[in-house]
Amino acid sequence: MQRIGNILEQLERNNPHAVNLQQTWQDILNYPPIHDFIQAHQAELSQEMIENSRSKLNEFKREHEAKERGEEGQNPGFTPELILNGNYIDVTYVPTETYYRWKAEQVRHSLLDNRMMSRDVRQATLRDFYVNTPQRQYLLKQSMDFLHAYEKEPYATQALYIHGSFGVGKTYLLGALANYLVDRLEKHVTMIHYPTFTSQIKNAIQSGTVQQTIDEIRKVDVLMIDDIGAEANTAWVRDEVLNNILEYRMKESLATFFTSNFSMEILETHLAKTKDSIDTGKAMRIMERIRYLAHEVEFNGENLRQAKRQGN
Repeated sequence: MQRIGNILEQLERNNPHAVNLQQTWQDILNYPPIHDFIQAHQAELSQEMIENSRSKLNEFKREHEAKERGEEGQNPGFTPELILNGNYIDVTYVPTETYYRWKAEQVRHSLLDNRMMSRDVRQATLRDFYVNTPQRQYLLKQSMDFLHAYEKEPYATQALYIHGSFGVGKTYLLGALANYLVDRLEKHVTMIHYPTFTSQIKNAIQSGTVQQTIDEIRKVDVLMIDDIGAEANTAWVRDEVLNNILEYRMKESLATFFTSNFSMEILETHLAKTKDSIDTGKAMRIMERIRYLAHEVEFNGENLRQAKRQGN
């Protein structure tokens, strides 16, 4: 194989007009990663192959230098590498760890919809759930029992209906469960704050997207309905929206969690009353579905939300 200097001399003799490009071409050939690649493959490379690779070697140098400066090149998240491709040297782009992390996060975002939740709930983990009382320990055990059973039999595992006083951590626990289900089991999870959702579904009437919104929620692997009972109950939302969602999920045995300040008994009374009427039959129908989907767990204790706010 000829030395790089000989290649340059011959190029200059063959093409006098290329003299002004000599320094640029020499810089490319002397660029350490390119020089090392040519030396490592000298038995396979000819002068002609190297000359035919000018544009690719220049591309590699430009992209590699950008990466060394910490800049994004033409393929963000990928690093350039030289390869032999037939009769010339080519550039391929290899995914970086940053790209893989980004890709995993994109997949995670596609699986988890918790936009209605506060930042602490979106970042919640089971290991950060306080277990400083027997009731909290029992609730965590119930949660772990669900996860173990759900992993084995996702269509035969009853979820939780967690009710109790304000600020004790009901929603936080659901957020931790949601993150576990997405990160460990790769399940599609949607968390909705029910009072916010009922307001949004009413607004969806104007855009004609009510059924689309209901379909997206009712078919998800795991649905978490937070703060049910805090909404302004209407017959339409109860019968055409909530019942529609729960009817489908009951028939398909899809895991559905609930949190509420009300016990199931009190929630039934709440659901029966609307602005214009009382319909115990419709409320009983809803509760039949809720009791099928989730078993009731009471959760009371210190208002952690207020304690954190006061710096305790």
